[in-house]
Amino acid sequence: MALPQTIGEWVRQDDPVTYDGETIFDYINGAGEVYRSYAFSHVDVERYQRSEAEGVTVEIFDMGNSRDAFGVFSYAREAEEEGIGAGFERKGSILCFWQDRFYVCVAADHRAENPGPVLEEVARGIAAHLPSGGERPPLVDALPPEGLVPFSDRYFHLHQTLNYNYYLVRENVLNLSPDTDAVLARYAPGSTYLVMIRYETEPQASAALASFRAAVVPGAKDVETAERDLGKFVSSDRVGSLLVLVLDSATEADADALRLAALDRLSRLRD
Repeated sequence: MALPQTIGEWVRQDDPVTYDGETIFDYINGAGEVYRSYAFSHVDVERYQRSEAEGVTVEIFDMGNSRDAFGVFSYAREAEEEGIGAGFERKGSILCFWQDRFYVCVAADHRAENPGPVLEEVARGIAAHLPSGGERPPLVDALPPEGLVPFSDRYFHLHQTLNYNYYLVRENVLNLSPDTDAVLARYAPGSTYLVMIRYETEPQASAALASFRAAVVPGAKDVETAERDLGKFVSSDRVGSLLVLVLDSATEADADALRLAALDRLSRLRD
């Protein structure tokens, strides 16, 4: 993605360095798997400077599509603000945002005393040169709003991403793959988790439901809601090719209520 030579007083240094799905490990080592778990194409790394003492590094990840740009943005976010891209978050000297199919991070030099204005100025300049827009995945919008913990939603495809955010079991009992769309979110009170998954076909969703119940609640694999651990209830069901899982609910009634609320919203999404 071609970026401007200048952003205000900031001047681009040299040409970008590009890393693809194989060479990304040369740049960020093990963290490359996070991006490869989505439809990652490549990342361009560029350097801008305003003076000899002031510089920023810009990373532009081409995630292949808008859904996966949001997915990698959501991977470990703690908050989200509006005004840059389709949403942004700043942590210390780093600001990251997503827009269209791109996920962008701007990092100020560690010696910057107040990096906030610098990060926002450069990030807005980058955003202005990217395709506009960015739609959240439909599954994210289908999350029941009541009790939803803000910014806890995670959009993903693979089993290892699920286990990073909520350790289920070691094996991929849900048959997650690059062709499945999934969202996980946390609900209050307590630490209840809701997982919703879209499979390519109804038989795939049905097989995943049976596999999940056999692995997680083998003594109650023919019922929607069961106690998995002492005081922790699990509820599971599907509508068409869409699967709903409620994990770690404090009561059976709460597990049922959240499952039914999710099924209702997914039914509307399906229609």
